[in-house]
Amino acid sequence: MNVVATTLGAAFFIQLGYFLWKLSADKQKERLTQGAARTGSALLATLGDIRWQLGLLATTAGWILFLQATSLGDISLVQPLMSAGDVMLVLLAVTYLKERLNPPEWFGLAVTVAGGVLMAIGAEERPAGTTGGLHLGVLSGAVLAICVVLAGLVRARRISQELSLPIIIGLSFGMGAILSEALTANQLPLGLHTLANPMLYAVIATNAVGLIVLQMAFRNGRASVIVPVQLAVANGLSVVGGIAVFHEPARALQIIGACLITGGIALMKAKSSDAHSKARAPG
Repeated sequence: MNVVATTLGAAFFIQLGYFLWKLSADKQKERLTQGAARTGSALLATLGDIRWQLGLLATTAGWILFLQATSLGDISLVQPLMSAGDVMLVLLAVTYLKERLNPPEWFGLAVTVAGGVLMAIGAEERPAGTTGGLHLGVLSGAVLAICVVLAGLVRARRISQELSLPIIIGLSFGMGAILSEALTANQLPLGLHTLANPMLYAVIATNAVGLIVLQMAFRNGRASVIVPVQLAVANGLSVVGGIAVFHEPARALQIIGACLITGGIALMKAKSSDAHSKARAPG
């Protein structure tokens, strides 16, 4: 199966899952605000919410497709191309959550799409690259250290949750993407024997951390900000990991496309934050 088509399919299902989780999180936050439930019972209610369950099914399907995509092409291509799903999230937010985009934000969305097109043009199907074990270990340690520092800053209230939590999510998912590439590089084809590979559980654990923090972020922030920021962080980490860990070549179109995607997402995030600040300003 074509790496671009597989990646876009993964992006579709994962973003659909995120949207359903956002709806579920908003409902539980409303119940907590109204005093209808405590945190523990709200968690149980979340797990029993059909929207959360459907979101879990969608993200699981997306992850399976993503894992397949990493076996077909470079992670430095696959992860940034996942940003195409951000377009779907924005459209869902505009249609169902009644969020509005101003002209600069629509421009950022167009830039993101253009970046995805360039990355698709520069795509090459190839087996997963050779894993650099030492480099993978160093990168994993660095990402863990950054996450710990950010978590400490959040607890000390020295940095806003709406900025820090998406960064932690992006680092977690980005590291999960790199570990997924390592899994497919070391063991192909995937099958029942993959269950004996410790790398699989490292992938699950890393993504689980990202999902837990994502639920926290959805209860305290806006999906139109959280998802683009975490995607930008995950993209950057994946490109770095692809080059440093798997010795993937840096193609010109991919670099330009990744820059456009990151820049478009940053523009959308900045404009969304400006509008949010103005909306909350007194008077």
